[in-house]
Amino acid sequence: MNSDDDIQNALDAIVLYRVDAEKGEGKDLAKTYGIRAYPTFIMTSDNGQPIDLWLGYSKGVFIKTLSQATMDLATIDEKKARFENQPDLHSALTLARYSSSTRQFKDAVAYYMQAQVLNTDSSSDYTYDIFDNTSEGFDKQVFSYDDMSKAGDAALAAKANDGEMRIDVARRMAYAASGSGRSDEVARYLQTGLDLVSNSDDPTLKEKRAELMVDYSLMVKHDTATATEYKKASMPENWMEDAGQLNAFAWWCFENKVNLDEAERLSRKSIELAKPGREKAMNLDTLAEIVNAMGKTREALELSKKSAKEDPSDQYFQKQVERFEKDLSGK
Repeated sequence: MNSDDDIQNALDAIVLYRVDAEKGEGKDLAKTYGIRAYPTFIMTSDNGQPIDLWLGYSKGVFIKTLSQATMDLATIDEKKARFENQPDLHSALTLARYSSSTRQFKDAVAYYMQAQVLNTDSSSDYTYDIFDNTSEGFDKQVFSYDDMSKAGDAALAAKANDGEMRIDVARRMAYAASGSGRSDEVARYLQTGLDLVSNSDDPTLKEKRAELMVDYSLMVKHDTATATEYKKASMPENWMEDAGQLNAFAWWCFENKVNLDEAERLSRKSIELAKPGREKAMNLDTLAEIVNAMGKTREALELSKKSAKEDPSDQYFQKQVERFEKDLSGK
């Protein structure tokens, strides 16, 4: 950021105040503004009222959003009041983005729906944004499966959404359907995703097809051996020598309750390769879950203690220790 002329020119219009949201006053500020992901950029008035808020690293998005934000310095509350009296597309999108970033998914969906109605540009479409926030809200039990399915079907039908977006919708719908006991819907959505990539030569979409085949083998065919082989084939080159990739594969095995013996072996290897601190703590936690699933709760407890020692600042690992201690005591 400091060495990019375009970024520096954009920053001329504001006073930039950088905050570590995990230390000191940063923790209180993050709580005040509902910050839940990094990096988050928030523009405020001189008395601290939010004007705009957005996430992500993308240079283009940062410059564009900052430019739009500086053109309308009304606070979020003022924008909401103004929108009720005089709805417009720009305000709808600003309020939708703000609501989504602060995890107010019901409001985000409502604003994106209004943006869809107000939109007059045939090349723009907000059905994916509506689905994305409905999906997030479904995970938080804000929306029902039927709400998510309706949003998913609309996003899949919208030609303005590119292939990657629609495949993402299909996969997420399949997982939601599986978790909701809608087995017929699982097959429908995965087949929709496979149809989208069946004749594509795009390398990215080919990768997506490999991921879909993992899901199809596991969730529709219930063929764990084939699913595992597809999963291995979808992994990056040299993944067997990378701590993060080994951990990701081991965690996939744990989540899907497949191939636990190999998952345990590869998880142990990931710990040997992991950097001390947070990475090693996360990999130890994965192994703890795997061995606990195999009935070795005492070892899971010892591994969790090591996790907590590697990253004492994260209370999650200490809670894992307490969880396994409780399991062992039978209380």
